Amino acid sequence: MNPTGDGGMSESIFDLDYASWNIRSTLIVAGFFFYLGVFIVCHQLSSSLNATYRSLVAKEKVFWDLAATRAVFGVQSTAAGLWALLGDPKLHADKAQGQQNWCWFHIATATGFFFFENVAVHLSNWFFWTFDWFLVIHHLFAFLGFLGSVINLNAGHYLAMTTLLLEMSTPFTCISWMLLKAGWSDSLFWKVNQWLMIHMFHCRMILTYHMWWVCFWHWDGLVSSLALPHFALFLLGLFLLTLILNPYWTHKKTQQLLNPVDWNFAQPETKSSRPERTNGQVLQKKRP
Repeated sequence: MNPTGDGGMSESIFDLDYASWNIRSTLIVAGFFFYLGVFIVCHQLSSSLNATYRSLVAKEKVFWDLAATRAVFGVQSTAAGLWALLGDPKLHADKAQGQQNWCWFHIATATGFFFFENVAVHLSNWFFWTFDWFLVIHHLFAFLGFLGSVINLNAGHYLAMTTLLLEMSTPFTCISWMLLKAGWSDSLFWKVNQWLMIHMFHCRMILTYHMWWVCFWHWDGLVSSLALPHFALFLLGLFLLTLILNPYWTHKKTQQLLNPVDWNFAQPETKSSRPERTNGQVLQKKRP
């Protein structure tokens, strides 16, 4: 199948020769450097304009900048994923092998983003001596899955674009964490955002069920168009998302609504020496 597209919105903006590896690799590199630029700009603006950011330790500043970068990617992914899920007729006509030019653009730039994410996460883990298994596995599977879709000219775009829609929760996650660090967890805005974020995580779970349904009804087309290792990687990643990652993150975000603390950087505490918290911040007790 040749990479072609016939949508009105795609022809004027995304009409490139996606059969050329040079075009696809250029978009991957462009996606990497664009989101690296978002990361750097966020650091510069936050350092200049935000007192909360300046009060954070280095590890939290990196997490802040990564959260903002993921939020920007989440906006791009949600818009593209919703159009694929609800609007594009060619993808709906052939969910296994249908392709569109505008999808090639988003898949290639998303591959660049996930490469940036893997580099950032591993450098952060190495520098700060931390390791989040769930996050590492999530980004590794995402990068390899989208890289496979970029390399394989026969791969359909529907499942790749609905996978991007799973990023619908990232803007809300970014807002939640930033407001929590600023001490606004008692505000109505934070609580409404938290409710919306939890709802987005439930939507993510429903979306994974839909993706399993697509795999079941279009199995033959997927097997014929995808390399076996790529398809196996996708199914394993979808299995982990459905049964482990999404339920775990949904539980943690719901728990955070009821007990607004920053569990990303929570320190182990004993019951006898547990400090009081308010607005996600630890209260320092005065010494006599």
